[in-house]
Amino acid sequence: MKFTSFMKSSALKGAGAMVLTVALGAGLVGCGGGIGGGAVAATVNGQEIMEQTVTDYVAQFRTDSGLESDEEWGKWMVANGYTPETVRQEVIDYYINQDLYDQAATEYNVTVEQTDIDEALSQTKSMFESDEAFNEALEASQMTEEDYINEVIRPNLLQTKLADAVAAAEGEGEGEGDDALLAQAQSMADQLNGAKRSSHILLTAEGDETDEALLARAQELLDQINNGDISFEDAAAQYSQDSGSAAQGGDVNWDKLGTGFVTEYQEALDGLEKDQIVAAPVKSEYGYHIIKCTDVFTVPEGGITSTDQLPAEFLDTLSYMQEANTSQNFATWFEEYRNNAQIEINPMPEGLPYAIDLTPYEEQAAADQATPEGDAADPTAQDQTDGQAPAADGEGAEGADAAAADDQAAAEGDQGDATADGAAAEGADAPAADGQADAAGEQDAAAGDQAGDQAADAGAADGADQAQ
Repeated sequence: MKFTSFMKSSALKGAGAMVLTVALGAGLVGCGGGIGGGAVAATVNGQEIMEQTVTDYVAQFRTDSGLESDEEWGKWMVANGYTPETVRQEVIDYYINQDLYDQAATEYNVTVEQTDIDEALSQTKSMFESDEAFNEALEASQMTEEDYINEVIRPNLLQTKLADAVAAAEGEGEGEGDDALLAQAQSMADQLNGAKRSSHILLTAEGDETDEALLARAQELLDQINNGDISFEDAAAQYSQDSGSAAQGGDVNWDKLGTGFVTEYQEALDGLEKDQIVAAPVKSEYGYHIIKCTDVFTVPEGGITSTDQLPAEFLDTLSYMQEANTSQNFATWFEEYRNNAQIEINPMPEGLPYAIDLTPYEEQAAADQATPEGDAADPTAQDQTDGQAPAADGEGAEGADAAAADDQAAAEGDQGDATADGAAAEGADAPAADGQADAAGEQDAAAGDQAGDQAADAGAADGADQAQ
């Protein structure tokens, strides 16, 4: 198994390519330090960030990215909208934020305990088939386990704890666990009352099948279900064209936990009671739906007095919303904290090894754009995900390495579609979902970018990729 990368990165708006932020690979100099002194790039409340630190980072980035030649480096900067000046600024910004995190942690008496580190490391290792596979991934990323702890786990845990400390200090962290969830559920009682869970079977036209023939086929399947010839769940698994929900027996979760269903679907569901199936297939722009109401939530008489009264999916959503709210509050706090800091960035010195003349590469890019056959993008540039942790068996390994600000900022972006498991369907295969938008990706691009910049691209967003 290989890591996709241990480097921190963020999506460059409008370019869709990896941008230059801090690398968490081995050998980088920590913030506030430098190799052998030299010029000072910036100061943060009197703490120095050495120019050599920035230069070493850029050199490491170029090596790790296969951009060691000036030609490849120049092509990459032009393709991704960078100049040497903006490269330097972005790296300095990262180190500024890291210094501010450390300074704030001291102010709020936040520390990372060894038990926290051990737990996070254990979670990461559990994503691999074996310790040997984890070690192979470390080796492929040119990192040791100690590097990974010091450069990924420890900073992320520090920022997570800092976010909690700030929330508590601001009075936003009052009430934890079930008490906080209960209070939130009580405030949302009217919204949750009458929520319905449903399953559906989607049938779409095959080949040149007419609408009349499709309706007849849907009605025939509905008759078979009503006659007991096949269960609703089996019918969904065998015939539904909504692959996301078909694997779950057609389940598309609760209707009041996400962005909602298409109008025709919702109106039909509103008319059903628990365990009732529509009398006739329901047509929408996606095809014909056979809909079954599988559960109804009614606020108990006397109100919600215990989280035990709530479906598990409600608790998951409420918890997700709380994390998103905490994330946004922390991002706002950090922005103000940075604005109040004494930050001085010194002019860029001449003769830096990464400060090459981009003129020939800009001219070539312009010529390539004018020629259809031209290669306008550098093939070495690759998209990466913020704060991406080791990938176990080809999947993103979130969990232990999800840092406070960016990770939770993604949760904020995903808040509107926080139905997670059992959402209407996935991606383009979610006909029951309104608009079929990948809400996680789109909203993360807004909220995640804002908080990620404020929090120095502190961790990976694990957003749910389910659109409802």
